[in-house]
Amino acid sequence: MEESFSPEKDSIKIGDTIWLSATHTSIFIDATNNQEINFSNSSLGANVRILQLPDNSSDVSGAINDFSIIKTFGIEGGNDNIPSENKGYYFEERGSDYALKLGFVSQKKGIYAISLGNSMGVTQNGKACLKANIEIQNNNKDNHLYYYQNWRTGYTISDYERTHMYCFKVY
Repeated sequence: MEESFSPEKDSIKIGDTIWLSATHTSIFIDATNNQEINFSNSSLGANVRILQLPDNSSDVSGAINDFSIIKTFGIEGGNDNIPSENKGYYFEERGSDYALKLGFVSQKKGIYAISLGNSMGVTQNGKACLKANIEIQNNNKDNHLYYYQNWRTGYTISDYERTHMYCFKVY
């Protein structure tokens, strides 16, 4: 599954909105045997994580509360294991598609990294025997990862971070 953030800018003003959009048909391809599997009527969820990358510290801080969240498609719920960092959402099933569209209205200046985690342990149509882990990757052309790299000088960004993180500055 792919997701994207818009507008695809490296900086926004306080009060501006960053939109997260992810859609996929309810038919997924099994990575093991390349077969189609119908996951309609399933609970497909993921965590949105927002971190603030501070200027003068090596410790990030959870920043989910630095944004007001607008839900266009999706249902709040799921795993909020670190409430200052993340909030769980379920995709909304719309016809034969799953959709999640959230707006994040900036409330505070700073440099932020936002990501949508993979959907783990999705049970097909309520059948406990067939489960899937659905990878959700970012498809933006530029994720502005230089903000993250500048914060973690000398660190090599992992493939997971490269395909899941979107960074931006709020001024």
